[in-house]
Amino acid sequence: MPRPRYACVCLLALLLLASALPALAVERSAISDDYKWKTEHIYADVAAWQADVDAIAAGLDRLAAFKGSFAGDKATNPVQSLIEFNHLALEIGVKFERVGPYVGYNYAVDMSNTDWMGRQQMLANLGVQYNQKLAWVEPELLQIPKETLMKWVNANPELEPYRKQYQDMYLLQEHTLSEKEEEILALSGNITNTAADVFGKMTNVDMTFGWILDENGDSVQVTDEGWTSWRTNKDRRVREDYFTAVWDQYKAYENTFAALMAGNLKKDVYLTRARKYDNTLQRALSSSFIPVEVYTNLVTTTRANVAPLHKYNAIRKRVLGFDHYRHWDYYVSLAEGAEVRYTWPQAVAMVTDALKPMGSAFVADVSTALDAKNGWVDVFANDNKRGGAFSGSAYGVHSFMLFNFDYDKGLTVQDVTTVAHEVGHSMHTWYSEKTQPYPNKDYAIFNAEVASTTLETLLSMKLLDDARAAYKKAKGKEKDAAKQDLIALLQENIDGARGSFFRQTKFATWEWEAHKLAEEGKPMTAASFNKLYGDLVREFHGPALEYGELTNVSWATVPHFYRGYYVYSYATSHAAAVAIANDIRAEAAGKSSKKGSAERFINYLKSGSSKHPVELLKDAGVDMTNPAPILSFIVSFTEMVNELDKLTAKTK
Repeated sequence: MPRPRYACVCLLALLLLASALPALAVERSAISDDYKWKTEHIYADVAAWQADVDAIAAGLDRLAAFKGSFAGDKATNPVQSLIEFNHLALEIGVKFERVGPYVGYNYAVDMSNTDWMGRQQMLANLGVQYNQKLAWVEPELLQIPKETLMKWVNANPELEPYRKQYQDMYLLQEHTLSEKEEEILALSGNITNTAADVFGKMTNVDMTFGWILDENGDSVQVTDEGWTSWRTNKDRRVREDYFTAVWDQYKAYENTFAALMAGNLKKDVYLTRARKYDNTLQRALSSSFIPVEVYTNLVTTTRANVAPLHKYNAIRKRVLGFDHYRHWDYYVSLAEGAEVRYTWPQAVAMVTDALKPMGSAFVADVSTALDAKNGWVDVFANDNKRGGAFSGSAYGVHSFMLFNFDYDKGLTVQDVTTVAHEVGHSMHTWYSEKTQPYPNKDYAIFNAEVASTTLETLLSMKLLDDARAAYKKAKGKEKDAAKQDLIALLQENIDGARGSFFRQTKFATWEWEAHKLAEEGKPMTAASFNKLYGDLVREFHGPALEYGELTNVSWATVPHFYRGYYVYSYATSHAAAVAIANDIRAEAAGKSSKKGSAERFINYLKSGSSKHPVELLKDAGVDMTNPAPILSFIVSFTEMVNELDKLTAKTK
């Protein structure tokens, strides 16, 4: 019963980013081909791609012809029919997982290209047709008693790879509708993604943000993603001007964004009620078999423990020396000295060095993935390229990673951690696809972010340890320089945790409360969304930060909200990753009680969806159904904040 992932994965790849990175206006032709991914590894040319698209279209009718052959009066040989159906569906599913990425990756590097845009729309329509023509499958299978279908699986090795998928189908049986109802829901697929599609087109193509003057008086074109780079500028006036230029545009269109968000939330409520769930949160999590308590536990536990984040902001205000600490001061470095930049080979070396506790075989696989000449990565920003960073794949080929680093200046430390993050996703996909049968190769978002954040955390911990050792060893004038390096990396770690955990939990809280507005039929306007976000910002960040009205519209800048209840996984994953990374490092240091930690994590990367998400994470050593991992993370975050406080304290 294989299903193509194209309809959801392509949207995820193009709209939802693991991190926001500056997209600078450099012509793609100016970038060496050595730093561009190779989509020709998927298809040699568009003609080869079209051949598979045609094969998919033709195969849909062949799949639809199996209707009635599994259950009912016409089902004369249901077992053999099911085996043949799965074989054909697998063949078509694999093609789907190549035609989609081929278009998506070519479009991502040139979003002004209307040919790729048109192909993307065509594939989206094909995905809707697939769901429409196969809407009968699960309703018909559910006519078969579970005991009977499991007997078929036990007696036929060809059905064994589908065992878990069938078992999960029965677990969700009460939310599977009749054939006609499923067909209607499938037909709505072209409509329900409209809000996300418009948001993407508007923010990536149509919106412009004008120009500002930099610290030298030169004109600088403002871009949405560019804020990530310019927010760290040492000139406070430049930071404020850049922030205002971006947020003013979102404020100007706040009613349009509110209408899009309202449509997005109504879509979730519609699907929730159609599938007979109690609420949108339950529907979003139950399809991946994640207990609602994982989400509610994250939100309630974090909201009760925001004091260390408040302290960090107070430290920042003190060190920066501002009477009024504002949104545009939130990211500027506390350390003195010039920012260090790295080449791509240097960044790869830093990542692979930090991953040595994972073992030589794993490091070799990471090195292969990050060797730019192998075609897995697209490294630098270019004009009309999709902003941010993501990892995807083309089944049976290899993973693909998109970045947006500065071609002229190179990579920052934060950029290097992004490399570690995305290659974590790529290894997860690569290992699961090689290890698991096709029906079990995919993994839940809940699991995906643990894989990426664990590698990112291993890198961050290694860099921080090195900085501490250098500071301890340094003498004289070198001591001051080493101290600034340590402050910079400590802040980098704190900011990473702040962004991945506290910020995403704040987002998750806003998303939960916004959905409640839709569920309860309350007003969903720019004013209500702004108030909700503004209140949460002040709750999470405390009194040291002074926020103006522009900050309240920040909800409109978040593409992740168009993938319902997605962002919480960043926060749960960060807490889990810190625990796993600590265990792996402890094993490498010789701690006998942590023996096998690296192997357990590699097995986790190979696990796909062979078990339910929470159980897979338990196998890796973390139980997210209770507050312990969250509280443990908050302790480690507090320790870093206290260390920074001591390092930056004024001596008498």
